[in-house]
Amino acid sequence: MSERTTGTGEAPHYDLAVVGAGAVGALAAYYAVRRDPNRHVAVITHAGRGTGATRLSAGFDTPTGHNPAQRALAARSTALFDELAAGLGDAGRAPVDVRWLVARENTAALDATMADGGRTRPVTGEQRALLDRTFPGLAHDDDQVLLATAPMTVGQPLWLTDRLLDEVLGRPDNTLLEGFRVTEVRRTGGRVELVAADGGRITAAKAVLAPGPWVLDGPVASAARERGARVKKVVAFHIMTPPPPGAPALVLEDADAFLLPHRPGGHWIFSITSPDWDRGPDEPLAIDARDRELARALLARHVPGFLPHLLGGRVFSDCFTPGHLPVVDTVGGDDVVMAIGGSGSGYRLAPAMAEDALNLLDGRPRT
Repeated sequence: MSERTTGTGEAPHYDLAVVGAGAVGALAAYYAVRRDPNRHVAVITHAGRGTGATRLSAGFDTPTGHNPAQRALAARSTALFDELAAGLGDAGRAPVDVRWLVARENTAALDATMADGGRTRPVTGEQRALLDRTFPGLAHDDDQVLLATAPMTVGQPLWLTDRLLDEVLGRPDNTLLEGFRVTEVRRTGGRVELVAADGGRITAAKAVLAPGPWVLDGPVASAARERGARVKKVVAFHIMTPPPPGAPALVLEDADAFLLPHRPGGHWIFSITSPDWDRGPDEPLAIDARDRELARALLARHVPGFLPHLLGGRVFSDCFTPGHLPVVDTVGGDDVVMAIGGSGSGYRLAPAMAEDALNLLDGRPRT
């Protein structure tokens, strides 16, 4: 670590401290040094890189939003992902065809969520034949329809986070502080002081706090609760059968669930909406009988051929905010910004959230 002290025993000082080494934090640090290569940055995490929601994210990016603000963030993130790919040579993203199962009466509402202004269209006979081969026993109710959209993307959130942090840490005097659990943020002598649970401390001119699911157990807990933030369990099962070549993702729109081909693992990811609220990341988290019952009921209704392959999965927690709209706002002054509320979509909205956080600190217009 480069300890930027004054030689008088003061705490190490940085131009910017970023609390959180997940996708949002890594992007905020990356954008900070891209804007000013001489800006010295400390990335702080209580554990390691991408320990929280980023590590287990499926990386499914559907550029949609249920209100204008969320659609604007989604559209901006898509553009920023393209810029990342150009700047890094690769952003770890690949196209995936997407099919939607939705109630007929909700088709117009689904179209309205598309951030790029695109529209759904009925699947063709060829597309339906591929769906039937891919999803054994595929079925839906008479009042539901299968729709197609333009291809969307699936990314590698942890890989991208590591890549971004390598870029940041490859510059002189930038550092990664692991095992530094920030419990207090205060202002001392015109500086932002960040104090760890063990009493360690650093100072910075400015700070971005992107704590992910740890938001309600840290220095911005009160501000987050005032804005309606809560944490909940997020569950994604594994369907242990290999996706065939060209397999599309299937979004069960009315159930807020999706089936995504996970080619690195050679299986499917089946994301469902867990009913377990107020389950923080430090609690014992596990897929339970209620989760499995919900998953089995959805598969029995729509893809019964996958039932024998429903084995294991991944579970974590995330911060959710009202309307699933992230909160990027100053906290107690214009030198500290929190970026919270991925609401299960933190990866796909992370670039815009990080850019907004830096814009607030740098006095630039927001998305």
